Amino acid sequence: MKFKLLSIGQQFEYQDELYVKTSPLVASNMKTGHNKMIPAYATLTLQNQSVSEKEVTQKEALNSEQVIAAFNDFYVSCVSLIEDKNALDIARDKFMQNIIK
Repeated sequence: MKFKLLSIGQQFEYQDELYVKTSPLVASNMKTGHNKMIPAYATLTLQNQSVSEKEVTQKEALNSEQVIAAFNDFYVSCVSLIEDKNALDIARDKFMQNIIK
């Protein structure tokens, strides 16, 4: 499991040490109390199974406005890179129809 998917207060094991998540970027060592930044690429072992991975992932889900805004930014970048802008417009319309149902 990745650190960003944990809720604050959840316990996990990282590099053979037990930690508790105290902020979005920092965890506290359960034995020593020392704080440590946990890298985004770190793979952790969840100790407290009271919150399932599915529930945590749902909390992190993007809303439709975020997806549309990100896609529109991407689309604007693509327009300047291609010659057949009509094909891109058709693909954009098809994408929007598929996500807004």
